Amino acid sequence: MRVDDRLATALQNLDLSQGGAQVGQWRQLIDLLAQNPRDFDGELVARGLVNAHMLSQKILPEERLAGVKALAGRIRSAPLIQLLAGDAPEIAAAAIYGADLSDTEWSELVPELPVRARGFLRNRSDLGFKTKRALETWAGADFRIHGTVEPAVAAPQVKAPSGEIGAIVRRIEQWRKDRESGDSPRLPLGDEFADHEVDKPNEINFETDDNGTIVWVQGVPRGAIVGVDIAQAAYDDGPGPDAYGAAAFRQRMPLENARMRLRGSPAVDGHWRVNAAPFFDQLTGRFRGYRGILRRPTISEMPEAGAAHDEQRRLQGESMQQVVHELRTPLGAIAGFAEIIEQQLFGPVSDEYRQLASAILADAHRLLAGFEDLSVAARLDAGNFEVEEGVTECRWLANRLAERLHAISEDNHINLNLAIADPVRPYAIDRSLAERIFSRLLSAVIMGCSEGESLNGRFRTEPGVSATNLFQLELPTRLKKCSDAQLFGTDPSESELETNPDIASPLLGLGFSLRLVRNLARKAGGDLRFQKESLILKIPAVQDGDMDYSDTGGD
Repeated sequence: MRVDDRLATALQNLDLSQGGAQVGQWRQLIDLLAQNPRDFDGELVARGLVNAHMLSQKILPEERLAGVKALAGRIRSAPLIQLLAGDAPEIAAAAIYGADLSDTEWSELVPELPVRARGFLRNRSDLGFKTKRALETWAGADFRIHGTVEPAVAAPQVKAPSGEIGAIVRRIEQWRKDRESGDSPRLPLGDEFADHEVDKPNEINFETDDNGTIVWVQGVPRGAIVGVDIAQAAYDDGPGPDAYGAAAFRQRMPLENARMRLRGSPAVDGHWRVNAAPFFDQLTGRFRGYRGILRRPTISEMPEAGAAHDEQRRLQGESMQQVVHELRTPLGAIAGFAEIIEQQLFGPVSDEYRQLASAILADAHRLLAGFEDLSVAARLDAGNFEVEEGVTECRWLANRLAERLHAISEDNHINLNLAIADPVRPYAIDRSLAERIFSRLLSAVIMGCSEGESLNGRFRTEPGVSATNLFQLELPTRLKKCSDAQLFGTDPSESELETNPDIASPLLGLGFSLRLVRNLARKAGGDLRFQKESLILKIPAVQDGDMDYSDTGGD
Protein backbone atom coordinates (compact mmCIF):
# COMPACT_ATOMS: atom_id res chain seq x y z
CA MET A 1 0.00 0.00 0.00
CA ARG A 2 1.46 3.39 -1.06
CA VAL A 3 1.23 6.19 1.52
CA ASP A 4 1.15 9.81 0.37
CA ASP A 5 3.47 11.64 2.78
CA ARG A 6 3.91 14.87 0.80
CA LEU A 7 1.86 16.95 3.23
CA ALA A 8 3.67 15.51 6.26
CA THR A 9 7.03 16.28 4.60
CA ALA A 10 6.00 19.83 3.79
CA LEU A 11 4.85 20.45 7.37
CA GLN A 12 8.04 18.91 8.77
CA ASN A 13 10.23 21.23 6.67
CA LEU A 14 8.10 24.29 7.37
CA ASP A 15 9.99 27.25 8.89
CA LEU A 16 7.78 30.26 9.57
CA SER A 17 10.80 32.43 10.33
CA GLN A 18 12.16 32.32 6.77
CA GLY A 19 10.94 35.61 5.36
CA GLY A 20 12.08 35.10 1.77
CA ALA A 21 10.65 31.57 1.52
CA GLN A 22 7.23 32.28 2.99
CA VAL A 23 5.51 32.80 -0.36
CA GLY A 24 6.90 29.52 -1.71
CA GLN A 25 5.95 27.64 1.46
CA TRP A 26 2.43 29.04 1.43
CA ARG A 27 1.90 28.18 -2.24
CA GLN A 28 3.25 24.65 -1.65
CA LEU A 29 0.86 24.15 1.26
CA ILE A 30 -2.28 25.33 -0.53
CA ASP A 31 -1.30 23.34 -3.63
CA LEU A 32 -1.11 20.15 -1.54
CA LEU A 33 -4.24 20.97 0.44
CA ALA A 34 -6.19 21.77 -2.73
CA GLN A 35 -5.71 18.19 -3.96
CA ASN A 36 -7.22 16.79 -0.75
CA PRO A 37 -6.33 13.10 -1.37
CA ARG A 38 -8.38 10.68 0.70
CA ASP A 39 -5.35 9.18 2.42
CA PHE A 40 -4.25 12.49 3.98
CA ASP A 41 -4.55 12.30 7.73
CA GLY A 42 -7.20 14.65 9.12
CA GLU A 43 -4.83 16.08 11.73
CA LEU A 44 -2.21 16.81 9.06
CA VAL A 45 -4.82 18.63 6.98
CA ALA A 46 -5.83 20.69 10.01
CA ARG A 47 -2.20 21.57 10.78
CA GLY A 48 -1.68 22.49 7.14
CA LEU A 49 -4.68 24.82 7.17
CA VAL A 50 -3.56 26.54 10.38
CA ASN A 51 -0.03 27.07 9.02
CA ALA A 52 -1.38 28.30 5.68
CA HIS A 53 -3.47 30.82 7.58
CA MET A 54 -0.47 32.00 9.60
CA LEU A 55 1.70 32.34 6.49
CA SER A 56 -1.00 34.23 4.59
CA GLN A 57 -0.84 37.04 7.14
CA LYS A 58 2.79 37.66 6.16
CA ILE A 59 2.22 37.66 2.37
CA LEU A 60 0.98 40.49 0.21
CA PRO A 61 -2.62 40.16 -1.07
CA GLU A 62 -1.55 40.25 -4.71
CA GLU A 63 0.81 37.30 -4.11
CA ARG A 64 -1.96 35.35 -2.39
CA LEU A 65 -4.33 36.17 -5.26
CA ALA A 66 -1.79 34.94 -7.83
CA GLY A 67 -1.35 31.70 -5.89
CA VAL A 68 -5.10 31.03 -5.68
CA LYS A 69 -5.70 31.89 -9.34
CA ALA A 70 -2.94 29.44 -10.31
CA LEU A 71 -5.07 26.68 -8.75
CA ALA A 72 -8.19 27.53 -10.76
CA GLY A 73 -10.15 24.36 -11.48
CA ARG A 74 -7.96 22.23 -9.17
CA ILE A 75 -9.24 23.17 -5.70
CA ARG A 76 -11.03 20.02 -4.53
CA SER A 77 -10.75 20.59 -0.78
CA ALA A 78 -13.78 21.96 1.06
CA PRO A 79 -11.71 22.88 4.17
CA LEU A 80 -9.29 24.90 2.02
CA ILE A 81 -12.21 26.72 0.37
CA GLN A 82 -13.51 27.57 3.84
CA LEU A 83 -10.11 29.00 4.79
CA LEU A 84 -9.65 31.05 1.61
CA ALA A 85 -13.26 32.29 1.69
CA GLY A 86 -12.39 34.36 4.75
CA ASP A 87 -9.55 36.19 2.96
CA ALA A 88 -9.78 39.47 1.02
CA PRO A 89 -12.76 39.73 -1.38
CA GLU A 90 -10.76 39.18 -4.57
CA ILE A 91 -9.01 36.13 -3.08
CA ALA A 92 -12.25 34.67 -1.75
CA ALA A 93 -13.87 35.16 -5.16
CA ALA A 94 -10.94 33.47 -6.92
CA ALA A 95 -11.19 30.52 -4.56
CA ILE A 96 -14.97 30.15 -5.00
CA TYR A 97 -14.84 30.41 -8.80
CA GLY A 98 -11.76 28.17 -9.06
CA ALA A 99 -13.13 25.35 -6.87
CA ASP A 100 -14.16 21.97 -8.21
CA LEU A 101 -16.52 20.51 -5.61
CA SER A 102 -19.50 18.26 -5.99
CA ASP A 103 -23.04 19.47 -5.41
CA THR A 104 -23.12 17.65 -2.07
CA GLU A 105 -19.80 19.16 -0.93
CA TRP A 106 -20.96 22.68 -1.82
CA SER A 107 -24.28 22.25 -0.01
CA GLU A 108 -22.48 21.04 3.15
CA LEU A 109 -20.01 23.90 2.94
CA VAL A 110 -22.59 26.69 2.57
CA PRO A 111 -23.26 27.13 6.35
CA GLU A 112 -19.49 27.42 7.00
CA LEU A 113 -18.88 30.20 4.47
CA PRO A 114 -18.82 33.93 5.27
CA VAL A 115 -21.70 36.01 3.92
CA ARG A 116 -19.54 37.58 1.20
CA ALA A 117 -18.31 34.18 0.03
CA ARG A 118 -21.88 32.88 -0.19
CA GLY A 119 -22.59 35.89 -2.41
CA PHE A 120 -19.78 34.84 -4.75
CA LEU A 121 -21.05 31.27 -4.74
CA ARG A 122 -24.55 32.41 -5.77
CA ASN A 123 -23.10 33.77 -8.98
CA ARG A 124 -21.62 30.50 -10.18
CA SER A 125 -23.55 29.16 -13.16
CA ASP A 126 -22.92 25.45 -12.52
CA LEU A 127 -24.54 24.97 -9.09
CA GLY A 128 -26.62 21.86 -8.39
CA PHE A 129 -30.06 21.94 -6.81
CA LYS A 130 -28.75 20.95 -3.34
CA THR A 131 -26.39 23.93 -3.31
CA LYS A 132 -29.08 26.30 -4.58
CA ARG A 133 -31.43 25.19 -1.85
CA ALA A 134 -28.75 25.58 0.78
CA LEU A 135 -28.13 29.13 -0.41
CA GLU A 136 -31.87 29.85 -0.35
CA THR A 137 -32.01 28.61 3.26
CA TRP A 138 -29.29 31.04 4.27
CA ALA A 139 -30.60 33.93 2.18
CA GLY A 140 -32.65 35.32 5.06
CA ALA A 141 -29.59 35.55 7.29
CA ASP A 142 -27.35 36.96 4.56
CA PHE A 143 -29.35 39.81 3.10
CA ARG A 144 -29.42 42.91 5.26
CA ILE A 145 -31.29 46.06 4.36
CA HIS A 146 -30.07 49.22 6.09
CA GLY A 147 -28.52 47.22 8.91
CA THR A 148 -31.54 45.00 9.64
CA VAL A 149 -31.83 41.28 9.12
CA GLU A 150 -34.83 39.71 7.42
CA PRO A 151 -34.61 35.95 8.04
CA ALA A 152 -36.81 33.87 5.75
CA VAL A 153 -35.73 30.50 7.17
CA ALA A 154 -34.15 29.84 10.53
CA ALA A 155 -30.40 29.50 10.01
CA PRO A 156 -28.64 26.46 11.50
CA GLN A 157 -26.57 27.17 14.58
CA VAL A 158 -22.89 26.16 14.44
CA LYS A 159 -21.16 25.61 17.77
CA ALA A 160 -17.85 27.33 18.25
CA PRO A 161 -14.92 24.86 18.43
CA SER A 162 -13.01 24.53 21.64
CA GLY A 163 -9.66 24.37 19.93
CA GLU A 164 -8.58 25.59 16.49
CA ILE A 165 -6.92 22.42 15.17
CA GLY A 166 -9.28 20.10 17.02
CA ALA A 167 -12.35 21.82 15.58
CA ILE A 168 -11.00 21.58 12.04
CA VAL A 169 -10.15 17.90 12.52
CA ARG A 170 -13.69 17.16 13.77
CA ARG A 171 -15.27 18.95 10.82
CA ILE A 172 -13.08 17.12 8.31
CA GLU A 173 -13.92 13.77 9.86
CA GLN A 174 -17.63 14.61 9.92
CA TRP A 175 -17.57 15.52 6.23
CA ARG A 176 -15.87 12.24 5.42
CA LYS A 177 -18.34 10.18 7.45
CA ASP A 178 -21.30 11.92 5.86
CA ARG A 179 -19.98 11.24 2.38
CA GLU A 180 -19.19 7.60 3.11
CA SER A 181 -22.57 6.93 4.69
CA GLY A 182 -24.49 9.00 2.17
CA ASP A 183 -26.24 10.60 5.15
CA SER A 184 -25.65 14.25 4.25
CA PRO A 185 -27.96 16.83 5.75
CA ARG A 186 -31.18 17.39 3.80
CA LEU A 187 -32.83 20.74 3.54
CA PRO A 188 -36.58 20.99 4.26
CA LEU A 189 -37.49 22.24 0.79
CA GLY A 190 -38.94 19.15 -0.89
CA ASP A 191 -37.37 16.47 -3.05
CA GLU A 192 -37.75 17.94 -6.52
CA PHE A 193 -36.08 20.99 -7.96
CA ALA A 194 -38.70 22.72 -10.06
CA ASP A 195 -37.68 24.61 -13.17
CA HIS A 196 -39.91 27.62 -13.63
CA GLU A 197 -40.02 30.15 -16.41
CA VAL A 198 -37.86 33.04 -15.26
CA ASP A 199 -38.88 36.64 -15.85
CA LYS A 200 -35.85 38.60 -17.00
CA PRO A 201 -35.99 42.21 -15.82
CA ASN A 202 -34.51 45.08 -17.83
CA GLU A 203 -33.64 47.24 -14.81
CA ILE A 204 -32.48 46.53 -11.25
CA ASN A 205 -32.20 49.09 -8.46
CA PHE A 206 -29.39 48.33 -6.05
CA GLU A 207 -27.38 49.64 -3.12
CA THR A 208 -23.92 48.66 -1.89
CA ASP A 209 -22.13 48.97 1.42
CA ASP A 210 -18.92 50.96 1.79
CA ASN A 211 -16.88 47.97 0.56
CA GLY A 212 -18.75 47.85 -2.73
CA THR A 213 -20.77 44.72 -1.95
CA ILE A 214 -24.38 44.81 -3.14
CA VAL A 215 -26.57 44.52 -0.03
CA TRP A 216 -30.00 45.57 -1.33
CA VAL A 217 -31.80 45.09 -4.63
CA GLN A 218 -35.21 45.81 -6.12
CA GLY A 219 -36.52 44.21 -9.28
CA VAL A 220 -35.11 40.68 -8.88
CA PRO A 221 -34.97 38.08 -6.09
CA ARG A 222 -32.37 39.23 -3.59
CA GLY A 223 -30.36 36.05 -3.89
CA ALA A 224 -29.69 36.77 -7.56
CA ILE A 225 -27.06 39.50 -7.09
CA VAL A 226 -26.70 40.34 -3.38
CA GLY A 227 -23.06 39.74 -2.51
CA VAL A 228 -21.69 40.80 -5.89
CA ASP A 229 -18.80 43.25 -5.55
CA ILE A 230 -18.65 46.37 -7.75
CA ALA A 231 -15.32 47.47 -6.26
CA GLN A 232 -13.26 44.74 -7.98
CA ALA A 233 -13.06 44.37 -11.74
CA ALA A 234 -14.39 41.08 -13.11
CA TYR A 235 -11.82 38.50 -14.12
CA ASP A 236 -12.05 35.19 -15.94
CA ASP A 237 -15.77 34.39 -16.21
CA GLY A 238 -16.84 35.76 -12.84
CA PRO A 239 -19.20 38.66 -12.05
CA GLY A 240 -18.16 42.23 -11.58
CA PRO A 241 -17.69 45.58 -13.33
CA ASP A 242 -15.15 46.53 -15.95
CA ALA A 243 -11.91 48.30 -15.03
CA TYR A 244 -13.54 51.72 -15.49
CA GLY A 245 -16.31 50.87 -13.01
CA ALA A 246 -13.87 49.54 -10.41
CA ALA A 247 -11.64 52.61 -10.79
CA ALA A 248 -14.63 54.94 -10.42
CA PHE A 249 -15.58 53.17 -7.18
CA ARG A 250 -12.08 53.58 -5.75
CA GLN A 251 -12.17 57.31 -6.54
CA ARG A 252 -15.75 57.68 -5.27
CA MET A 253 -16.81 58.94 -8.69
CA PRO A 254 -20.20 58.35 -10.35
CA LEU A 255 -20.47 55.29 -12.60
CA GLU A 256 -21.88 56.23 -16.01
CA ASN A 257 -22.76 53.31 -18.28
CA ALA A 258 -20.03 51.13 -16.83
CA ARG A 259 -20.04 47.55 -18.08
CA MET A 260 -21.12 44.90 -15.58
CA ARG A 261 -21.28 41.11 -15.83
CA LEU A 262 -23.55 39.00 -13.64
CA ARG A 263 -23.48 35.24 -13.23
CA GLY A 264 -25.71 32.61 -11.66
CA SER A 265 -29.47 33.06 -11.75
CA PRO A 266 -31.03 32.88 -15.24
CA ALA A 267 -32.94 36.06 -14.39
CA VAL A 268 -29.77 38.16 -14.31
CA ASP A 269 -27.04 36.14 -16.02
CA GLY A 270 -25.34 38.16 -18.74
CA HIS A 271 -24.10 41.67 -19.49
CA TRP A 272 -25.46 44.87 -17.93
CA ARG A 273 -24.72 48.60 -17.77
CA VAL A 274 -24.35 50.43 -14.44
CA ASN A 275 -25.35 53.98 -13.57
CA ALA A 276 -24.71 54.74 -9.91
CA ALA A 277 -23.53 57.48 -7.58
CA PRO A 278 -21.89 57.43 -4.13
CA PHE A 279 -23.88 58.48 -1.06
CA PHE A 280 -22.62 59.73 2.30
CA ASP A 281 -23.84 59.95 5.87
CA GLN A 282 -25.65 63.26 6.34
CA LEU A 283 -24.28 63.78 9.85
CA THR A 284 -20.69 62.59 9.64
CA GLY A 285 -20.04 62.82 5.90
CA ARG A 286 -18.72 59.25 5.95
CA PHE A 287 -18.88 57.31 2.69
CA ARG A 288 -21.66 54.73 2.90
CA GLY A 289 -21.69 53.09 -0.52
CA TYR A 290 -23.32 53.43 -3.94
CA ARG A 291 -26.92 53.58 -5.10
CA GLY A 292 -27.88 53.10 -8.70
CA ILE A 293 -29.49 51.15 -11.50
CA LEU A 294 -28.40 48.15 -13.52
CA ARG A 295 -29.90 48.08 -17.01
CA ARG A 296 -29.56 45.69 -19.91
CA PRO A 297 -27.48 47.10 -22.79
CA THR A 298 -29.07 48.14 -26.05
CA ILE A 299 -28.30 46.33 -29.31
CA SER A 300 -25.80 49.00 -30.28
CA GLU A 301 -23.96 48.42 -26.96
CA MET A 302 -23.72 44.66 -27.49
CA PRO A 303 -21.51 43.61 -30.43
CA GLU A 304 -22.83 40.04 -30.33
CA ALA A 305 -26.47 41.14 -30.36
CA GLY A 306 -25.70 43.76 -32.98
CA ALA A 307 -24.12 41.09 -35.19
CA ALA A 308 -27.21 38.90 -34.84
CA HIS A 309 -29.43 41.87 -35.66
CA ASP A 310 -27.32 42.68 -38.74
CA GLU A 311 -27.53 39.08 -39.88
CA GLN A 312 -31.32 39.15 -39.52
CA ARG A 313 -31.50 42.35 -41.55
CA ARG A 314 -29.24 40.82 -44.22
CA LEU A 315 -31.51 37.77 -44.54
CA GLN A 316 -34.60 39.97 -44.74
CA GLY A 317 -32.96 42.09 -47.42
CA GLU A 318 -32.04 39.04 -49.47
CA SER A 319 -35.60 37.73 -49.13
CA MET A 320 -37.00 41.06 -50.38
CA GLN A 321 -34.63 41.05 -53.35
CA GLN A 322 -35.82 37.56 -54.26
CA VAL A 323 -39.46 38.71 -54.14
CA VAL A 324 -38.62 41.71 -56.33
CA HIS A 325 -36.88 39.45 -58.84
CA GLU A 326 -39.89 37.13 -59.01
CA LEU A 327 -42.22 40.09 -59.63
CA ARG A 328 -39.96 41.82 -62.11
CA THR A 329 -39.69 38.82 -64.46
CA PRO A 330 -43.38 38.49 -65.46
CA LEU A 331 -43.79 42.29 -65.46
CA GLY A 332 -40.91 42.58 -67.92
CA ALA A 333 -42.66 40.07 -70.18
CA ILE A 334 -45.90 42.08 -70.03
CA ALA A 335 -44.01 45.26 -70.90
CA GLY A 336 -42.37 43.49 -73.84
CA PHE A 337 -45.67 42.30 -75.33
CA ALA A 338 -47.23 45.77 -74.82
CA GLU A 339 -44.33 47.33 -76.71
CA ILE A 340 -44.75 44.82 -79.56
CA ILE A 341 -48.46 45.75 -79.88
CA GLU A 342 -47.79 49.50 -79.63
CA GLN A 343 -45.13 49.41 -82.34
CA GLN A 344 -47.11 46.93 -84.52
CA LEU A 345 -44.06 44.68 -84.84
CA PHE A 346 -46.21 41.62 -85.68
CA GLY A 347 -48.61 43.45 -87.99
CA PRO A 348 -51.23 46.20 -88.07
CA VAL A 349 -53.16 46.91 -84.82
CA SER A 350 -56.14 49.20 -84.27
CA ASP A 351 -55.62 52.57 -82.57
CA GLU A 352 -57.71 51.42 -79.59
CA TYR A 353 -55.40 48.46 -78.91
CA ARG A 354 -52.33 50.60 -79.42
CA GLN A 355 -53.58 53.12 -76.83
CA LEU A 356 -54.25 50.28 -74.34
CA ALA A 357 -50.80 48.84 -75.01
CA SER A 358 -49.22 52.28 -74.51
CA ALA A 359 -51.00 52.70 -71.14
CA ILE A 360 -49.94 49.18 -70.06
CA LEU A 361 -46.36 49.92 -71.08
CA ALA A 362 -46.30 53.18 -69.08
CA ASP A 363 -47.71 51.46 -66.00
CA ALA A 364 -45.23 48.59 -66.40
CA HIS A 365 -42.27 51.01 -66.56
CA ARG A 366 -43.59 52.79 -63.45
CA LEU A 367 -43.88 49.49 -61.60
CA LEU A 368 -40.43 48.39 -62.74
CA ALA A 369 -38.98 51.65 -61.40
CA GLY A 370 -40.73 50.99 -58.09
CA PHE A 371 -39.35 47.46 -57.98
CA GLU A 372 -35.87 48.83 -58.65
CA ASP A 373 -36.28 51.21 -55.69
CA LEU A 374 -37.37 48.29 -53.49
CA SER A 375 -34.34 46.30 -54.56
CA VAL A 376 -31.97 49.19 -53.78
CA ALA A 377 -33.65 49.77 -50.40
CA ALA A 378 -33.31 46.05 -49.57
CA ARG A 379 -29.63 46.08 -50.50
CA LEU A 380 -29.04 49.17 -48.35
CA ASP A 381 -30.84 47.60 -45.41
CA ALA A 382 -28.90 44.35 -45.80
CA GLY A 383 -25.61 46.24 -45.95
CA ASN A 384 -24.53 44.91 -49.37
CA PHE A 385 -24.96 48.09 -51.44
CA GLU A 386 -21.53 49.19 -52.61
CA VAL A 387 -20.71 52.76 -53.62
CA GLU A 388 -18.33 52.85 -56.56
CA GLU A 389 -15.70 55.56 -56.88
CA GLY A 390 -16.15 58.14 -59.59
CA VAL A 391 -16.61 61.80 -60.50
CA THR A 392 -19.75 63.53 -61.77
CA GLU A 393 -19.67 66.99 -63.32
CA CYS A 394 -22.47 69.18 -62.01
CA ARG A 395 -23.36 70.66 -65.42
CA TRP A 396 -23.61 67.18 -66.98
CA LEU A 397 -25.86 66.10 -64.09
CA ALA A 398 -28.16 69.12 -64.46
CA ASN A 399 -28.57 68.54 -68.20
CA ARG A 400 -29.14 64.82 -67.69
CA LEU A 401 -31.85 65.45 -65.07
CA ALA A 402 -33.63 67.99 -67.27
CA GLU A 403 -33.68 65.45 -70.12
CA ARG A 404 -34.78 62.52 -67.96
CA LEU A 405 -37.51 64.40 -66.07
CA HIS A 406 -38.88 66.25 -69.11
CA ALA A 407 -41.78 63.79 -69.63
CA ILE A 408 -42.95 63.71 -66.01
CA SER A 409 -42.69 67.50 -65.76
CA GLU A 410 -44.83 67.99 -68.87
CA ASP A 411 -47.40 65.40 -67.80
CA ASN A 412 -47.86 67.24 -64.49
CA HIS A 413 -47.52 70.72 -66.09
CA ILE A 414 -44.56 71.63 -63.89
CA ASN A 415 -41.74 74.05 -64.68
CA LEU A 416 -38.47 72.52 -63.47
CA ASN A 417 -35.71 75.11 -63.00
CA LEU A 418 -32.19 73.92 -62.10
CA ALA A 419 -29.60 76.64 -61.46
CA ILE A 420 -25.84 76.34 -60.86
CA ALA A 421 -23.92 78.84 -58.72
CA ASP A 422 -20.62 78.82 -60.65
CA PRO A 423 -17.97 77.80 -60.01
CA VAL A 424 -19.07 74.46 -58.47
CA ARG A 425 -16.95 71.41 -57.86
CA PRO A 426 -17.68 67.99 -59.37
CA TYR A 427 -19.42 65.41 -57.19
CA ALA A 428 -17.16 62.72 -55.68
CA ILE A 429 -19.53 59.90 -56.72
CA ASP A 430 -19.98 57.99 -59.95
CA ARG A 431 -22.52 59.14 -62.54
CA SER A 432 -25.02 56.30 -62.12
CA LEU A 433 -25.36 56.86 -58.37
CA ALA A 434 -25.59 60.65 -58.77
CA GLU A 435 -28.30 60.29 -61.40
CA ARG A 436 -30.22 57.81 -59.24
CA ILE A 437 -30.14 60.04 -56.15
CA PHE A 438 -31.18 63.28 -57.86
CA SER A 439 -33.76 61.77 -60.23
CA ARG A 440 -35.51 59.96 -57.33
CA LEU A 441 -35.57 63.15 -55.28
CA LEU A 442 -36.90 65.39 -58.05
CA SER A 443 -39.47 62.95 -59.44
CA ALA A 444 -40.87 62.36 -55.95
CA VAL A 445 -41.27 66.08 -55.22
CA ILE A 446 -42.69 66.82 -58.68
CA MET A 447 -45.63 64.56 -57.81
CA GLY A 448 -46.51 66.93 -54.95
CA CYS A 449 -46.61 70.08 -57.10
CA SER A 450 -49.76 71.86 -58.16
CA GLU A 451 -50.48 72.19 -61.86
CA GLY A 452 -48.53 75.08 -63.41
CA GLU A 453 -46.23 75.45 -60.38
CA SER A 454 -42.49 76.00 -60.71
CA LEU A 455 -40.00 73.73 -58.89
CA ASN A 456 -36.67 75.44 -58.25
CA GLY A 457 -33.41 73.72 -57.41
CA ARG A 458 -29.92 75.21 -56.99
CA PHE A 459 -26.47 73.61 -57.01
CA ARG A 460 -23.61 75.21 -55.09
CA THR A 461 -20.35 74.29 -53.35
CA GLU A 462 -19.84 74.89 -49.65
CA PRO A 463 -16.07 75.49 -49.30
CA GLY A 464 -14.05 74.31 -46.32
CA VAL A 465 -11.53 71.71 -45.23
CA SER A 466 -13.81 69.03 -46.69
CA ALA A 467 -15.77 70.80 -49.43
CA THR A 468 -19.35 69.67 -49.95
CA ASN A 469 -21.82 70.22 -52.75
CA LEU A 470 -25.28 71.35 -51.64
CA PHE A 471 -28.46 71.09 -53.69
CA GLN A 472 -31.31 73.19 -52.30
CA LEU A 473 -34.76 72.21 -53.57
CA GLU A 474 -37.65 74.52 -52.69
CA LEU A 475 -40.72 72.52 -51.72
CA PRO A 476 -43.98 73.08 -53.60
CA THR A 477 -46.72 75.00 -51.81
CA ARG A 478 -48.73 71.94 -50.78
CA LEU A 479 -45.69 70.33 -49.15
CA LYS A 480 -44.33 73.37 -47.29
CA LYS A 481 -46.85 72.81 -44.49
CA CYS A 482 -45.52 69.31 -43.81
CA SER A 483 -43.16 68.62 -40.94
CA ASP A 484 -39.94 66.66 -41.23
CA ALA A 485 -41.68 63.55 -39.85
CA GLN A 486 -44.54 63.90 -42.33
CA LEU A 487 -42.28 64.38 -45.34
CA PHE A 488 -40.08 61.39 -44.54
CA GLY A 489 -43.03 59.21 -43.58
CA THR A 490 -41.97 58.65 -39.99
CA ASP A 491 -45.34 60.04 -38.82
CA PRO A 492 -47.72 58.69 -41.47
CA SER A 493 -50.82 59.11 -39.30
CA GLU A 494 -50.47 62.89 -39.62
CA SER A 495 -48.95 63.01 -43.08
CA GLU A 496 -50.34 65.67 -45.44
CA LEU A 497 -50.08 63.09 -48.22
CA GLU A 498 -52.36 60.69 -46.34
CA THR A 499 -55.07 63.23 -45.48
CA ASN A 500 -55.05 65.36 -48.64
CA PRO A 501 -56.27 63.43 -51.72
CA ASP A 502 -55.29 66.34 -54.00
CA ILE A 503 -51.60 65.68 -53.41
CA ALA A 504 -50.23 62.96 -55.67
CA SER A 505 -47.34 60.76 -54.55
CA PRO A 506 -44.85 58.33 -56.09
CA LEU A 507 -45.71 54.66 -56.44
CA LEU A 508 -44.21 53.74 -53.03
CA GLY A 509 -45.09 57.03 -51.35
CA LEU A 510 -43.19 60.27 -50.86
CA GLY A 511 -41.82 59.17 -47.47
CA PHE A 512 -40.31 55.99 -48.91
CA SER A 513 -38.73 57.87 -51.83
CA LEU A 514 -37.19 60.55 -49.58
CA ARG A 515 -35.88 57.97 -47.11
CA LEU A 516 -34.33 56.06 -50.00
CA VAL A 517 -32.62 59.23 -51.26
CA ARG A 518 -31.40 60.03 -47.73
CA ASN A 519 -30.00 56.52 -47.23
CA LEU A 520 -28.23 56.62 -50.61
CA ALA A 521 -26.78 60.05 -49.77
CA ARG A 522 -25.56 58.82 -46.38
CA LYS A 523 -24.03 55.77 -48.02
CA ALA A 524 -22.05 58.18 -50.23
CA GLY A 525 -20.99 60.26 -47.20
CA GLY A 526 -23.70 62.94 -47.45
CA ASP A 527 -27.22 63.51 -46.13
CA LEU A 528 -30.71 64.81 -46.93
CA ARG A 529 -32.45 67.11 -44.48
CA PHE A 530 -35.50 69.38 -44.26
CA GLN A 531 -34.75 73.03 -43.56
CA LYS A 532 -36.87 76.21 -43.92
CA GLU A 533 -39.42 74.85 -46.42
CA SER A 534 -36.65 73.33 -48.51
CA LEU A 535 -34.88 70.01 -48.87
CA ILE A 536 -31.07 70.25 -48.63
CA LEU A 537 -29.17 67.41 -50.33
CA LYS A 538 -25.52 67.28 -49.29
CA ILE A 539 -23.02 65.16 -51.26
CA PRO A 540 -19.19 65.14 -50.95
CA ALA A 541 -17.38 67.19 -53.59
CA VAL A 542 -14.06 66.48 -55.25
CA GLN A 543 -11.31 67.94 -53.08
CA ASP A 544 -9.21 70.36 -55.14
CA GLY A 545 -7.52 73.09 -53.12
CA ASP A 546 -6.07 74.87 -56.18
CA MET A 547 -9.45 76.17 -57.35
CA ASP A 548 -11.40 79.10 -55.94
CA TYR A 549 -14.95 77.99 -55.25
CA SER A 550 -16.41 81.02 -53.54
CA ASP A 551 -20.12 81.30 -54.30
CA THR A 552 -20.10 84.24 -56.71
CA GLY A 553 -22.31 82.87 -59.42
CA GLY A 554 -25.96 83.59 -60.03
CA ASP A 555 -29.00 81.68 -61.09
